[in-house]
Amino acid sequence: MITIQNNDGDRRVLLLDSPFALDESPDFPEYLFDVVFIANSSAEETKTILSSINPVTSSKCCYKPLFVASALKGKMGNYDEIIDGYADDWNAMEVLTEIENIIDYNNKIGLTTQEDPILSSNQFFIRLTRYLISRKKTILEPQLDVSASTGYVIPVFDLFYRLGFYELSEYFVFMQSMTEKGLFRTSKFVNKVYLCPTCLHSHILNIHSCPKCGQSSIKMEEVIHHFRCANVSPEHTYNFGGQLRCPKCHKILRHIGVDYDRPTTIHTCNTCGNTFIEPKMKTICTSCHETHDADQLIPQDINIYEITSEGKQSIISPNIGFTIYTEFYDNYIEYNRFVNRIRLLAEQKFTGNIKGDLLVGKIWILNEDGETMPIRSEGIELTCLYFPTNKVSAANNITYIGSVIRNYTGDTEEGIINFQIMLAETIRAAVPILNPGEKICCTYMKLHGNQSTIDDFIKEMDFVSPTPDDSVAYDPNAPKKPKELQ
Repeated sequence: MITIQNNDGDRRVLLLDSPFALDESPDFPEYLFDVVFIANSSAEETKTILSSINPVTSSKCCYKPLFVASALKGKMGNYDEIIDGYADDWNAMEVLTEIENIIDYNNKIGLTTQEDPILSSNQFFIRLTRYLISRKKTILEPQLDVSASTGYVIPVFDLFYRLGFYELSEYFVFMQSMTEKGLFRTSKFVNKVYLCPTCLHSHILNIHSCPKCGQSSIKMEEVIHHFRCANVSPEHTYNFGGQLRCPKCHKILRHIGVDYDRPTTIHTCNTCGNTFIEPKMKTICTSCHETHDADQLIPQDINIYEITSEGKQSIISPNIGFTIYTEFYDNYIEYNRFVNRIRLLAEQKFTGNIKGDLLVGKIWILNEDGETMPIRSEGIELTCLYFPTNKVSAANNITYIGSVIRNYTGDTEEGIINFQIMLAETIRAAVPILNPGEKICCTYMKLHGNQSTIDDFIKEMDFVSPTPDDSVAYDPNAPKKPKELQ
C-alpha cells in the first residue's frame, strides 16, 4: 500500500507499508507530499524500506519528517538515527508539532526538499551533513561499538557505511577535509586507535613472533643470575631434581635476593630454536586476513566533532566549496587515491616503465605566526584550472599537484622549469583569497633514489618546507576574487 493523505495540520503524508521504488516512480513526485509515514510493525521490513526511502539518500524525501510505527521503538538499531518519531496516529499532537518544527526550521535555513541522485561519496557526505543540520544535530560523537569496522563509529555514519554508500578511506578524508576547511572543529579528543593499513579495520590480533623465522610458537622463561659466580642463564639450566642448582659452580640457590635474582626473561622459538629477549610483534587483521608488522598500523585519532557556524552556512549552500572541485573538475581526486597514484607512478619509474621525472607540487598558506591555514575551495579551483592535465588533491593544509615530466631524450630540465613557472603563476593568481598577514607558498618535490625511497617520498608529502621555492604576501589592493573565478 502507498497513498497520500492530509493530516490535521494540512500537511500531506505519504503512507506506505512495504518496499517501493519511490525515487523512480513518476506517480509520486516530490511536491505531492511533505511527510513520510511507514506503517509496518516488522523491524526488518521497515529497515528494508528505510534503506531507500529515507530523508538522507532519497532524492524525493530529502530532509522531510519521517515516522514509523510505535511498536518498533527500541528495535531499529542505528536506523533510529534517521527516524523523527514513533507513532500509530499521524494526527497525534506530538507528531503534528514535530512535523511543523522540522519543516519550519528547514524553511528558515533554506534547505530544499529535493536533491539530485547521489553519484559519489562526496555528495553523500554533504547530503548526510545537511540532514544532521536540518535536525539540529551538530555534535558528531563517536561511540564504541564491537561490531563496527573501526571500533568507534558515529552511529548515523555507520548506518550508511553498512549500506555501502562510502568506503572507510573516503570517510577519513572527508572528516579531515571538513576540519581543515573550518567547517568542522574537533571539540574533544576521545582516543587513538591503530588500523589495518590494507582495509582500515580495527579488529586486529597482536601476535608475538620469533624475529628470525616469524613463527609464534614461543616459550618464555626467566633468567637467573647467580651472585656468587656471576652465571646468567635460563631457569631450566638451574633445575636439578626440583632444586635450583647453578650449572656453573653447582651451588644450591636457596634465597632470592641473597643467592640470586631474576633480572629478565628470555624467549625461545620452538620452531627454529632461536633465543631472544624481545619477540617481534606482528598483527593479523580479522577482516582482510592480511599480516603486518605492528609499526605498519595506521594511527587514527578518534574525536568528537562539531559543525561550526561557518560550516552550517557553507554546507547548506548549494554552492558549497567542498563539492565544487570534487564534482566539477575532472582532475581533482581524493587524497588517498592521489597517494596511491603517486606510489604507482614511482614504482613504474623505478621498474623502467616510465621515462622521466616524477614531481609533486605543493601549495599552502601561512598566517603571520607561520602556521599553515585550512585549505580554501577557491585555491583548489585555481589549481585545477592552472593544471588541467595534472591530478590535483588536498589534505594536511596543503594542495598537491602530481606530474610526470617526460622527455625521451633524457633532458627533463625544461619540463621542470615550466612546472615551477606554473606553480608561481598559480600562487600569484590566488593572492585575492589571502587575509591580512597571510602569504601563499609553493615548492615541489622530485623523486630520487630507488625503490626503497618511495615510502620516504610519500611521508615527506605531509610536511611544508621551511624554505619554499616561492611565496607571495597578502596585497590589500588585490581584487576580492581571483579573476579566473569571476
